Amino acid sequence: MASEPDNLVLQLLREIRTEQLEIRADTSDTRTRLTRVERHLEEVGESMVTAMGYAAHPMQVTENHGQNFDELRDEITALKRRVTDLEQTRQ
Repeated sequence: MASEPDNLVLQLLREIRTEQLEIRADTSDTRTRLTRVERHLEEVGESMVTAMGYAAHPMQVTENHGQNFDELRDEITALKRRVTDLEQTRQ
């Protein structure tokens, strides 16, 4: 009788050990896969920053051109005013 409980306990312990090894293997696999996903997300993030940089550059150039055109328009308006004033003064 004494040997049966020992065998039952040993059998249960072996089953627990087997399950622990399976869990450990699954955890290791999950950790490896998660690491790959994290690396991929970092690459995607870097690509997005690069793409946004390229996209922002033309927008900045366009904005600068717009400011330049505004300045030119203001200068042309001022010159027209001066010409009008000079013409009125000569008459």
